[in-house]
Amino acid sequence: MRGGVAMKAGFLGRLAAACAALALGATGLAPMSTADTVSNGVAYSIVPDLVAGNSPNGLGEWTVDYEKLAGGDPVVAGAINRILDDEATGQVWLYAASASKTSPWTFHTRGRLLFRPLTVSALFAGQYNAIELPNMPIDTVATRVFDSRSGIQIVWDNLFTDKQAGLARLSDLSAKILPATYPTPPLGGWAEYGASLAPLERNFKFWIPADGGIELHFPDRQFGRGAHVITIPWSAVSDLIAPAFAAITS
Repeated sequence: MRGGVAMKAGFLGRLAAACAALALGATGLAPMSTADTVSNGVAYSIVPDLVAGNSPNGLGEWTVDYEKLAGGDPVVAGAINRILDDEATGQVWLYAASASKTSPWTFHTRGRLLFRPLTVSALFAGQYNAIELPNMPIDTVATRVFDSRSGIQIVWDNLFTDKQAGLARLSDLSAKILPATYPTPPLGGWAEYGASLAPLERNFKFWIPADGGIELHFPDRQFGRGAHVITIPWSAVSDLIAPAFAAITS
């Protein structure tokens, strides 16, 4: 099992059942499916996987309950699954490394696969909670986007013909769409968060392609408490999309 954090197979089912209600309630994601789905004309099955464990000092406990691909094109499925595994274990180490050393804590997240004609995307949503500390819990988010034709990741560098122009467009449009989507501003008002909207890659790390456009996920604390989600219409960025990914706007 990977990274020393996955439980033995006999324990996985029991732990998954125990944490399913908690994880689903925390993230709002639909239950995982094993049904076949078609991407780029190729049929895949969606299968569950789990990374779970406890910190050496006994204070922390984590579960990353996520979906992977089976069947279909083995090259594409293998490339995608390797990155999904890396993402799952990477999230554990991210939160375990910065976790409280004095208070009990938990980290639970769910990863769901989403399919469009050109893409397979993964959206991880969950919660970190250091139970005895103030300002808890913290909502967590992570995303990955893959080209379903090849399994490569789609990132700002290859999605946009000019990465910096693309980030500038996302920045400008987010500054307009966020206040319209969230009429109640964060503490201090939207003007306090100009640095969090600057056209820098770290400000727009998490996204997935959706029918309506680029769905941006802003993590808890980027704009005050709570996660924020907005959609940048495809029509507003279509002139910047690289020809190889033009079909992403369909």
